[in-house]
Amino acid sequence: MDPTVSICIPTYNRKDYLKETLKSVFTQTYRDYEVVIVDDGSTDDTEGAIEKSAYNVRYHRQENQGEAASRNKLIELAQGRLIAFVDSDDMLMPDAIERMVRVMDAESEDVIVYGSYLRIDQDGSICGRCKRELHSGYITKYLFEDIIVHPSGSMYPRKALQEIGGFDTSLKACTDYDLELRASLKYRCVALQEPTFKHRRHPGNVSNHSFANRKIELNALEDFYYNKGGKEVIPRYLAVRRLGKEGYRAGRCAMEEGLQETAHQLLSQSFRRHPNLKSLFWLIISVVRQKNWFGCILM
Repeated sequence: MDPTVSICIPTYNRKDYLKETLKSVFTQTYRDYEVVIVDDGSTDDTEGAIEKSAYNVRYHRQENQGEAASRNKLIELAQGRLIAFVDSDDMLMPDAIERMVRVMDAESEDVIVYGSYLRIDQDGSICGRCKRELHSGYITKYLFEDIIVHPSGSMYPRKALQEIGGFDTSLKACTDYDLELRASLKYRCVALQEPTFKHRRHPGNVSNHSFANRKIELNALEDFYYNKGGKEVIPRYLAVRRLGKEGYRAGRCAMEEGLQETAHQLLSQSFRRHPNLKSLFWLIISVVRQKNWFGCILM
C-alpha cells in the first residue's frame, strides 16, 4: 500500500548536512511515510553518502536544473497523498509529521499545515527562534506582508500542489514563496505555533540577501499582485507598503554592490510607492553618489 506521507528532500551539494536531516526524518514519531530524495546534480558524492547511511530512501539523480525543478520532480515521484518537504540542510522536529497529519485528518477539506522554526547555526546549535506571528485561514494578505510559510516543516495535499501547477522553474530564487502565495488563494492554511523544524543558517545560504535575489523577490511580489490574483484580496495600502519595502531592500543591496544607477531607480520607485523618512534618506544618498543631487528626486 502507498504511504500516507511522502517526506520529500531536494538536495544539491549538502552531503554533510543531509546526514543530520535524514536522522531527523527517520526518528519521527509518525511512521507511515516514505522518503524521496532528488539530487540536483551534486558533485560532492551525495549519492555515495546516502548509500553508506543505509537509510531506506528512494533516490533520484538529475542534471542540475535548479531547486524548482527538483521540487517538481519530488511531487511527481511522491506516492503519498500528503507531501512534507524538508530542505537538506534543515531538520524536522521529532513529532512534526505526527502533529501535521493529525491536523490534516481532523479537517473536512484540503488544507496546508505549517509551523514555526528554531534557528540553528552551521554546527546544529540552537541560536534563536522565529518570532513572526503565524496565521490560520486564508492568509494571503499576511503572507504577502512577510514570509511566514516555508517548505520545510509544512505539509500539503499532493493533489493541491499538482492543481496549482507546482513550482515556477522560470524563477532563479523565491520559488517556494511564489508557490505559497499562489496556493494561499485557493487553500486554507492551519498554523502550528510550536516549531516543526530547525532552520540552519550557514555560509551557503547567506547569499539570499544579494541584490539579484532581492530583485527576484520584488519581481515575484509584483507579478503575484498585479497578474496572479493578489490584487483581488490584498488591500492596496498593504500592497504598496510591501512593494515599497522590498524595493527599498533591493535598492540598498544594489547600492552595496556598486550598482548606483539601479539603486537610485529602485529607491525612487520605493519612495513613490511608500513615502517614509528612511527611504527618503537613502534616496538622497543615492542621488549624492550619482552626483545628480536633488533634482533627480523629482524624476
